Amino acid sequence: MRTFCKTLIALGISVALGQTANAAGDVLTIWEDTNKAVGIELAARDFAKENKVKVVIEQKDSASHLNEVEKLVENGGDVPDVFIVISDRTEEAVNKNVISDLPFMKADASKYAKLATDVFHINGKYYAAPRSIETLVVYYNKDLLDVPYETIDGYEKAGDRLAAQGKYGLVGKLDELYIAYGMMSAYGAYVFGKNGEEYNKYDVGFASGNADDGLTNLADYVRRYIPKQLQTPEGWGLVDKMFIEGHAAAVINGPWALDSYAKSGINYGIAPLPKLKNGEYFRPFYGVKGYAVAKNSQNKDLAAKFIEFANQPKYALIRYSAIAELPPINDVIANPLIANDDFSNAIASQMLNADPMPYIAETVQIWGPMADAIKSVIANKQNAKQALNDAVVKINKAISNTDNNQEDALPNDSE
Repeated sequence: MRTFCKTLIALGISVALGQTANAAGDVLTIWEDTNKAVGIELAARDFAKENKVKVVIEQKDSASHLNEVEKLVENGGDVPDVFIVISDRTEEAVNKNVISDLPFMKADASKYAKLATDVFHINGKYYAAPRSIETLVVYYNKDLLDVPYETIDGYEKAGDRLAAQGKYGLVGKLDELYIAYGMMSAYGAYVFGKNGEEYNKYDVGFASGNADDGLTNLADYVRRYIPKQLQTPEGWGLVDKMFIEGHAAAVINGPWALDSYAKSGINYGIAPLPKLKNGEYFRPFYGVKGYAVAKNSQNKDLAAKFIEFANQPKYALIRYSAIAELPPINDVIANPLIANDDFSNAIASQMLNADPMPYIAETVQIWGPMADAIKSVIANKQNAKQALNDAVVKINKAISNTDNNQEDALPNDSE
């Protein structure tokens, strides 16, 4: 598996951080994800040489990039020129005036998968260039399953068969909205509706369509096939433990699990998520990490030029080989080395049946009410339709309260 990636890594491609062709020239600071600098080191070295600048790469958890940049802006510190913004926080970054738009993306957008650029397109401007896309997939143990199943029924039968051996079929944190959403959305649920290309925060769709059937089926599956210990806060780590130790034939997880599974030595494969009982595919969230230019950067043009340079297919292929995060660049996805790679193939296939995590600030209001709804249906066997309706009421109320608080905070023009 992933022989292309292993080959490139074996070549030892690397570059000293901060290599420069002209110490007196500009300095460009790039924030990459933790332990992922190796993915852009060659691009950084070539860019430094070609543009006679110094490129410094710093590694930080990408989930904290936006928060850290905000703090630097507030405290008057030196911000990075380029950092990673995650798609569901794009509008927040724009509203807080933390990132600059990228004019070159108007021409380059067609080079990427449209679903990866749409999440960074706000009010007619692009605010990041896609770096990588991620969504949920199935990892399966080839020693327990000859092939991955196309349907949830197949995994249920596997679970019934393996129960006699004290093992499980397909497991995951299905009691959490991040994963449970995929089953409800396949039955018609959505987070927010849209007015054209913009999200409508007043159109909350968790109770839409036959979402209650999706949640009812999910609750039934969890009660029958997911061990109780996985339905706890520690369940995320236990999912990995069960899979690595051979107690679960398959798990639902994201790209972040790939490294630990590969290092464990387990004989595994990767596949898209299965079809559900209504014939529709499990439809999870997808997210995109993008390279953005800090609003307070002193080198905006150079920073944008670096992003465009680093996302050339040849460098994006090397990045994928080093960090196993799929660049949603059309020429990269079509490359035989990617198309024949089981991991990238599974991600690319699942992208066709996935919904973007909404980028509007109101998304923060969905998690609490929906967690309560899911758990009440699973544990207390509450009516799913009622639970979802109650959750939507709570979300709408929270959004309304936020709107009212913001209006109260506005200056009074009559004073």
